[in-house]
Amino acid sequence: MSPGEARMTFLVYNTIQLIGVISKSSKSWRYLWHGRLNFELSDHEQGFIRNKKVWSFIDKTLQRYLDQNFSLQKFKVDIYHQELDSVLLQKWIPVLIMNMGLKSLSLSFHRSSIVFPLPLVVFQSESLVELHLQRCNLNTLKSTDNVMLNNLQTLRLHFVDISDEIFEKIISGCPLIENLELLYCISLKSIKLCKHHNIKDFGCSLYDKTTIIEIENIQILESVRIQNCGDWFLCHRNTQFPHLKSLNLHSLKLPAKTFDNFSSFFPCLSELVLDSCHGLKEFRLFSSSIKRLTIKMNPRKRMKAFIDTPNILYFKYSDNNDGVLPSIKFTTTSNEWKSKIALWTKLMHRDNDATPWFLKLNKLLKGLSQSHITLRITLYLISISNVYQKLHINDSYGGLYKPVVVEHLKLRGCHSSYFNPTILNGFFRICRPRFIQMDLYGEFGAKCDFAEYNISKLLPDETGCYFGLQDLEEVSIEIRGMKAKEWHCVKGTSLPALRSQHKIRFRLTWKEQLSKFLLS
Repeated sequence: MSPGEARMTFLVYNTIQLIGVISKSSKSWRYLWHGRLNFELSDHEQGFIRNKKVWSFIDKTLQRYLDQNFSLQKFKVDIYHQELDSVLLQKWIPVLIMNMGLKSLSLSFHRSSIVFPLPLVVFQSESLVELHLQRCNLNTLKSTDNVMLNNLQTLRLHFVDISDEIFEKIISGCPLIENLELLYCISLKSIKLCKHHNIKDFGCSLYDKTTIIEIENIQILESVRIQNCGDWFLCHRNTQFPHLKSLNLHSLKLPAKTFDNFSSFFPCLSELVLDSCHGLKEFRLFSSSIKRLTIKMNPRKRMKAFIDTPNILYFKYSDNNDGVLPSIKFTTTSNEWKSKIALWTKLMHRDNDATPWFLKLNKLLKGLSQSHITLRITLYLISISNVYQKLHINDSYGGLYKPVVVEHLKLRGCHSSYFNPTILNGFFRICRPRFIQMDLYGEFGAKCDFAEYNISKLLPDETGCYFGLQDLEEVSIEIRGMKAKEWHCVKGTSLPALRSQHKIRFRLTWKEQLSKFLLS
C-alpha cells in the first residue's frame, strides 16, 4: 500500500477526533485531516465533554478547509452540553452550502432550551441530498420565500418548530424526496403526502394525537412507522399500499376489525410491528407475505390472537408490565422459523402459588412449538427478599401439561435467590430448554458478581439426577468472550473468575428417548 493509499484509508475509517490527534503529533501528516470529506463532531464524545472550546474548534477547522479550497460533503454536529453559538453557525452554513458543495447537513441540539433559527440558504441548496435538523426553528421561512431543494432525498425533522403552511411549502420544494421522518414537530397539525411525492420511507411520531396524517396514492411507499397518532390506521385501513414492505404501528387504536382483508391492502408486507397499540383484545391475522411479526403489549386483559402466516420466519412477543399472558395460536407451513417471548413478572399469585402463571406460559409456548423458541424472563425486585424461597408449585397440576422444547431459556433478576430450585423447577415443569443463561443485575441495572449464584444448584444430587428429573442427562458449562461469537465448553465449577471476562450459559442434554417424544 502506497503512502497516499494509507492516508486515504486512515481518513475513511477513523473519526475526526483521532485524525486530529495524529495530525497534531506527526509532522508528515500534520494537515492530513484537511483531506477528510466528512466533518462529524459531538461534544458528547470523550475529549469534547464540557469542553468550552468546541465551537472554537469548529470555527478554526472550517476556516482551514476554506483556506485550502477543500470541499466538504458532510457536516454533522451533535451538541449535548454546550450553549448554542448561533452566530458561528449562521456564518458557516451559507459558506458550506454555497462554496463547498455540501451534500449532507445534520444539526442536532439535544438541550431543550436550544432552538436554532435556520438560515434561508438551506432551503435553496441545489447540492443538499440529506438534511437532518433537531431543535431548529423552521418558521423563519416566509410564505414568499422560495424552496428549491431539487436534489434532496432524505429529510429528518426532530423537535422542530414548523407550521402546516411551512411544512407544505418545504415538502413541495423537494421533488426527489424518498425518506421523510418527522419526530415530535411543534405546531404541526396536518401532514399531507400526495401522489406527486416519491417517498419510499415515512416515519412520524407526534406530540398531538389529533394531528392529521393523510397518505394518498403513494404507490412506491415501502416503509411506514407511525407513533402516537390515534386513529391513523382506522382512516387508512381501506387504503391500498401495493409495495409496502414494513409497517410499524406504535400507540395506535386498533380494534378487532383492523385486520379484516389485511392481506389485500398490504399484499407485499413482509414485516409488521404492533407496539403498545390499544384495542387488540381478540383478533385474527392472515397474511401470506409477512415473514417477521413483532407484538409488544402491556395487557390488562388477556389478548387472544389467531395468526395464519404460512411464510413466517420470526415472531416476537414482549410484555414489559407484568401483564396477563396472551393466548396465541399460529398456523404456518414454514419449516424453519424462530420465536422469542420476553416477559417481566413478579411471579406473585394468591398464597404465593405460581402454578397458574406457569401453566398459562406452557399454553403460550405450546402455540409456538413449531418454532425454535427463545424464552426470556425478567423477574422483578420486590421488597421481601426471600419471598421466592416461599414460592411453591402445586403438584396437583403435574402431568396435565407436557413440557415444550425450548431452544434458549434466559433469566434476568436482581437477586441470586431468584434462581432458587423452586423457580427453576417451575420452568422445568413446562419446558425442556437446551440452553440456560442467567444474569444478575443490581438495583440500577449494573451487573452483580456472579459469585452470588451457587453453581451447585445445577449439579446432580446424590442419586445422580438433576432437580430430580430422570430425563435430564447432563448439564455442562459453556463460555464465550464478550465480543466473540463462538461458545466453548469448559470444565470445573469456578465461575466468578470467568464471569468478569466471559458470557456463560448452561447446556442441558436431555435423554434421547424423551426428546424424540417431545418433538413428535
